[in-house]
Amino acid sequence: MTYDVDSEDRAAAEYQNRQRQAADLGYIRTYYGLEQRCGVRVAIGGRVRSSGQEGQIVDTSGHYLMVQFDGDERPARRHVTSNMEYATAAGWVAATPVPDPYTGTLQEA
Repeated sequence: MTYDVDSEDRAAAEYQNRQRQAADLGYIRTYYGLEQRCGVRVAIGGRVRSSGQEGQIVDTSGHYLMVQFDGDERPARRHVTSNMEYATAAGWVAATPVPDPYTGTLQEA
């Protein structure tokens, strides 16, 4: 029986990647509250539109989303609410910035 170190390393790296994505998405969901405020659940694989260009969420980058836009070779880093629309069963929903708790105005976090 052979021991495949590369396979084990890949599995460990994939596990760490999924843990990172879960933590990033947890923060995004909690901070921006798009599910409660807009009816949008942000998830890997979700369809989005940014400034009219459509794509799919393929990863996270801290508090940002990595979006693979249709026809592009590389994913682009996008802010969760800045010019973003999310595909839902009811159609496209525009994300709105988070209200500033001190002024009551909307802010891009």
